[in-house]
Amino acid sequence: MTRSRSNVVRIKNYLPARPRQKSQYELYPLPFFNAKTRCTWNVTPTGNYGADFETGRAYAIEFLKSCDGTIGWSSLLSNIVADMIRAGPKGRVFADGHHSAGGIVIGFTSTIGEALNDWVQRERRSGRLRA
Repeated sequence: MTRSRSNVVRIKNYLPARPRQKSQYELYPLPFFNAKTRCTWNVTPTGNYGADFETGRAYAIEFLKSCDGTIGWSSLLSNIVADMIRAGPKGRVFADGHHSAGGIVIGFTSTIGEALNDWVQRERRSGRLRA
């Protein structure tokens, strides 16, 4: 028994081609992103905690300024943190064998924490967020 040709029309054959979606590296060209290696946390500590902290702070401010209100942007922080974890500790090693997180990470995360705290306090004062 031979199969007859299907009369099913495939809609995708009649739709216009979808434009290529931009990558997160194109949408958000942040100084600590590396599109070539597909890494959202490509940093090099100097070894000077204070300078590295300020670098992390500056990176966080750039990250916050890039906010465009999209779901894509809101998922970036989890990608950045995952790449921080993958990068591993680059700070000094304590006597007990544990590594410090490093100034860049601490500067970045504390600045994000400050921004989040400011937002929560504003929302609470306005009555839009309850404790």
